Amino acid sequence: MRRLFIALTASAILSIYASAQTPAPPKRPATNPPSTTATPTGGTGATGKVGVIYTSQFRQGIGEFKVRLDALNIELEPKKKEIEALDNEIKTLKNKIQAQNTTVTPQIRSQWEEEVAVKEKLIKRKSEDFNQIGQKRFVEVSEPVYEKIRKFLESYCQEKGLVLVVEGGAAGQAGILIWADQTTDITTDFMAQYNKANPVASAK
Repeated sequence: MRRLFIALTASAILSIYASAQTPAPPKRPATNPPSTTATPTGGTGATGKVGVIYTSQFRQGIGEFKVRLDALNIELEPKKKEIEALDNEIKTLKNKIQAQNTTVTPQIRSQWEEEVAVKEKLIKRKSEDFNQIGQKRFVEVSEPVYEKIRKFLESYCQEKGLVLVVEGGAAGQAGILIWADQTTDITTDFMAQYNKANPVASAK
């Protein structure tokens, strides 16, 4: 009979880049619902401890995450700078139009406005492409670590006698977690134990 129930989510782990949405963490593959004729495998309640974990701290606290995501930021940096440069060009043009609106001919002003419109379409397309690439790469980079964390959390909970673990950030936002004693927060200890079992030499 399975006694361990783990509520783990990685909400707000990382914003990879300022202009992109952080993708949701990979989910476990869906399993078929149990047959209605199967013998029930649930229990009548478990006796044990409850823990709260804040997965947003994994970004800096788990070595594997930090190394992989830092490397991803470096990988995406050239495209990010390209978009930032284009955005600055648009701002400069708009400022020029505003400042010299009455000192240039309508033809020149119209030319600048058309240039702004072209650049705005271009930055929209580049930003969408950047977001898609970033989300795809985030999943590829983070999925192996998520799976290791899930497995390690199960063994950690069994070792510590924890029968329920709640993701504190998500539970707080949902209004499910109103208050918890500090002793229930296992985040720091869990990360320390995970890093000990999964050392990364280049993690800082």
